[in-house]
Amino acid sequence: MIKAILIFNNHGKPRLIRFYEYFAEDVQQQIIRETFHLVSKRDDNVCNFLEGGR
Repeated sequence: MIKAILIFNNHGKPRLIRFYEYFAEDVQQQIIRETFHLVSKRDDNVCNFLEGGR
């Protein structure tokens, strides 16, 4: 089940944020930070889709 869709630009600014399940605002911000941190470290030739564990 898809719980959220997050799209960022190359500088880390969120361009599209859509949560399909309720998360408190502070939890949403934490998810956004952690997601960009994980994706920004990847090589250019690696897929940027992530599966969450929450």
